[in-house]
Amino acid sequence: MTSREHFIFSGEQRAQVPYHYRECGLDNVWLENGFTREIYEGEEYVSVHDVDGLWKAIGLSLVSDKKTLSPKEIFFLRRHMKLTQSELATRLRVDDQTVARWEKGKVKLPGPADLALRAAFLGSEICQPEGRDILVQWEETVRRLITKDETGCIEYVFQKDQNHWSESFAETRLRA
Repeated sequence: MTSREHFIFSGEQRAQVPYHYRECGLDNVWLENGFTREIYEGEEYVSVHDVDGLWKAIGLSLVSDKKTLSPKEIFFLRRHMKLTQSELATRLRVDDQTVARWEKGKVKLPGPADLALRAAFLGSEICQPEGRDILVQWEETVRRLITKDETGCIEYVFQKDQNHWSESFAETRLRA
């Protein structure tokens, strides 16, 4: 089961048709605004405003709201921390093949490594200052994730305002 995560850039109107933002490497991210569609020689081209801010919003949603990270989400977080598999492996005290197996879905990301990956992302440069604020409330977040009853994949929808991207909760759904 997958649910759609919508992201909205505050201060901008919603598009008539949300954009399925597959370019981030995740299959379940939709943008309600914060992008421009153009037709050139019969081809549609889409440009996304403030991509770094959007990736930050996606990453924050993943580490704060997902009980279990998928292989693509693990890859997304590592890539946006600008770490190689070997560098992440060193931080998590595992070998680089272990990280590769997590990202390929060959083995499940174990609990301690999951928490360490989330903390590493929240402490990373891309995630500031919001990541630091979340780390301050870390224990509460962990307790909430432990009790979360999540049975499917969540689709994310984002919206963009004048200054930043945020998750839009209006149309978030679980998909079978």
